[in-house]
Amino acid sequence: MKKPIFLIDNGADIDELKSKITEFPNSLVFTLDYEIHLLLQKHGISHELGEDILTKDDFNKIDTNSINLTENCFKKFKDELIIENIFLPELIEHELFQYFLIQFLKPYVILKILENYQSEQIFDFTNFHDFINKITNNLKIKHFIFQNNYTSNLYHDKIKFTLNLGKIPLNFEISRSRFSQAKKLTQKFINITNNFEPKINSKNNILLVNFDPLEYSDLLYEFNKNNVNSFLLNTRKPVITNKKSLDIIKKSNSKILDLNKFYKFKSEEIIFEKNSLGKKLINIFNNQEYFENLFSINNISFWNSIKNSLHSICLSRFNESIERILLLNKVYELYDISIIFVWIDVGQEEKECILVGKSFSIESIMLQHGRFQTSKIWNKFAKYLGQFPSPLLSDKQIVWGNITKQYALNYNHKENNVLIGGSPRHDNFFNYTSPKCENGIILLATTGTMFLSSDSCITNSQIKYDNYIREIYRIVKSLPDKKLVIKSHPSQILKKFVKDLIKDIDPSIEIVENSTNQELFNNCEMLITFNNSTTTLEAMSLDTPVISLQTENWANEDDIAQSDAIVSISKISDCEDAIKNILYNAEFKKSLLEKSHVFLNGYMSNPGNASHNIVLMLKNLIKKNSC
Repeated sequence: MKKPIFLIDNGADIDELKSKITEFPNSLVFTLDYEIHLLLQKHGISHELGEDILTKDDFNKIDTNSINLTENCFKKFKDELIIENIFLPELIEHELFQYFLIQFLKPYVILKILENYQSEQIFDFTNFHDFINKITNNLKIKHFIFQNNYTSNLYHDKIKFTLNLGKIPLNFEISRSRFSQAKKLTQKFINITNNFEPKINSKNNILLVNFDPLEYSDLLYEFNKNNVNSFLLNTRKPVITNKKSLDIIKKSNSKILDLNKFYKFKSEEIIFEKNSLGKKLINIFNNQEYFENLFSINNISFWNSIKNSLHSICLSRFNESIERILLLNKVYELYDISIIFVWIDVGQEEKECILVGKSFSIESIMLQHGRFQTSKIWNKFAKYLGQFPSPLLSDKQIVWGNITKQYALNYNHKENNVLIGGSPRHDNFFNYTSPKCENGIILLATTGTMFLSSDSCITNSQIKYDNYIREIYRIVKSLPDKKLVIKSHPSQILKKFVKDLIKDIDPSIEIVENSTNQELFNNCEMLITFNNSTTTLEAMSLDTPVISLQTENWANEDDIAQSDAIVSISKISDCEDAIKNILYNAEFKKSLLEKSHVFLNGYMSNPGNASHNIVLMLKNLIKKNSC
């Protein structure tokens, strides 16, 4: 007898689902993502992971199709989607790729399930009703549709930030529109109570885009010491999140650029261009046959399942860009901006600043902000990589050292445009003077998965991650006088997953959010992290041994994993020996720290003095450009 099939995606009504499964107890139940897997697991509903049906070849096809879609799906309409010589879809490619990755992954899974499992009834709790209907009609299968309330968004459609107004940090996750409204009010208040508005007639001005004052305080201080004016433009999180960040802004004499102040100069043009865009997008999205062909698997289109969400994304994000592009034009007219300084140049707002700047002949420079994954698997995703995007949009890039310069050159960055400066956000790690204190704490930094390739988006990837955390807890719990402390990832999504997991494991586990990494890494016996994150370097700079838990195959290929500067673990069964070796084998620990010093010395130039070095470098560029 052919069993009924349930296809369940995030957003399904759990009560309705349970009721229907009760009616058909012998059904095959397949989940399509991690969140719904957790929900069904919580309710004791037996199920299979739909993604398990995919092969390595399937994942490669999904990656390739997603890349092609990101780069080409709007090229046909390039003339209609240009504002001030800027092609609007290009601005959100980094996020659009991640969106397409998921939108291709799920229907691909659905199709393979229905091709491989014979059934006479499909119970559809997904957002791909139209796509499934086409398949079931061809196979003459009954198709029962149930409402799904999930809406697909881009990664940054929710603004995530933490306000530290007291001892307890307050985590916020709000829509971009609400954030924009709140930011207008808070910025107005800040302008009234403080003198943070830039002066029109000032010279030697550097525009810093989305820099966190807490991370880059040394850099801001150096700008002030060297008579370089730093203008902070933060669009994805507030500039000021606590008293410390306020004090840094004041002490460094930094200024905060508020784009809303320039709206009066461009209001009519903004309104006109937004209205024009709305009409253009309606016409573009009415090209049904064109998009159906693009968004199809084995000649079965899933376009109707994503059409509305993609239209909403494009309308919202392109309108944002229109406004910021026109306002930035006015900013660059009024202010003498010498350099546009970014820490990532694949972000929407950063691209806007850089591209508008090019029309004013303003040089842009990208600063390396994190450790780079060196596996060759990332070559095909080069355009979307935050550290070494290829091609580089900025005119120049400042990297951390000779090793990272070579990586940049391997991604076709020009020799003269890659400058070695060091890492200013890590100066305070190298200059940290508090004595080392090993108090029995084993620190676990939950960095999370990357979600850059389709095989890293699947449920099993996250389950492996969760199982590592469970195993680390079990090991530390068994050790006398040792305590596990969790350092949560800044991402609100990952915070939620980790907090729910910790609550399930042991609610008494301490989760820290309001302490600096310097303090945490200096006061623990070891750092345990995932997939060779940048935290490995931070811990190494403070003589703290590191274990990296590799949830992805590519992580084992990284230079730092191959160097033996850290303990690289790719099997959960190896965790216990690694932890005990560091704790109880003095020779092993000594050798590990020696190797970490060698690696760090080769990786980081100007340790503790990068901010000073970079500011002098930028100052010289300003002088050179003004000649």
